[in-house]
Amino acid sequence: MTQSRTIAMTGTSSGIGAATRSLLESNGHRVIGVDLSGSDIDADLSTVDGRGRALDGLLELSGSRLDGFIPCAGVSGSDVSRIVKVNFYGTMALLSGLRPALEAGHQASVVLISSNSTTMIPWLELRHAEAFLNSTEDEVVARFEGRSWLAYPAGKLALAYWVRSHAAEWMAAGIRVNAVAPGVTRTTMTESLPGGPDGKGGLDLIPIPAARWAEPEEIAEAIAFMQAPAASYVVGQVLFVDGGTDALLQPFAHPAPMPRDAAP
Repeated sequence: MTQSRTIAMTGTSSGIGAATRSLLESNGHRVIGVDLSGSDIDADLSTVDGRGRALDGLLELSGSRLDGFIPCAGVSGSDVSRIVKVNFYGTMALLSGLRPALEAGHQASVVLISSNSTTMIPWLELRHAEAFLNSTEDEVVARFEGRSWLAYPAGKLALAYWVRSHAAEWMAAGIRVNAVAPGVTRTTMTESLPGGPDGKGGLDLIPIPAARWAEPEEIAEAIAFMQAPAASYVVGQVLFVDGGTDALLQPFAHPAPMPRDAAP
């Protein structure tokens, strides 16, 4: 029988977050959820006060001991400020604040939510992700003002780079860190996008070998696996769950080899 785990989540009221919570609870785990409304803790992760409320609530309800953290809260659309503040900085604030509770947990793991848009946007560059990693949130909001179509994948790429660059350090503290990169998924967020090339109509143009959008439950299965002790040797990885789009668009992509003078 699978040992019950206590897992903190954000974005649990709808979409991928709701599907993941349902799956984890059906497997016997305890989930403590955060969302704007309708969850265990109501908080707006785009604000400092909201992040503090979420963090305080999660620590209180968990007794400062967590076996997992899955920040599913995310927004898209045209509001650059909310995209930047919720998707990246809200995630980072809770991730940092929950680290001691995760260190106190059993085989603790974190699964961040990246996106396959990180490899599809031709104008996306490393410097765009580095802005999230090295600047304040207000500076990043100003940098991407009027370019929500770039702010979204840049923030998701920054999450992927954070996983890759911090996995070893967090593993040394007993916490596995990974990410899942979903493709286009049938959620309230995607269904509510406006038509046209910059909205829902643009999503319909994405080539998907599976010939359909994902259902939230399919992404939830991947997230649940990545956070489970069964994936104990998976560390610092970004798992694309996108119906084959990434493989189709860049079939020969692979990690760059170490320079010869850096080889052991």
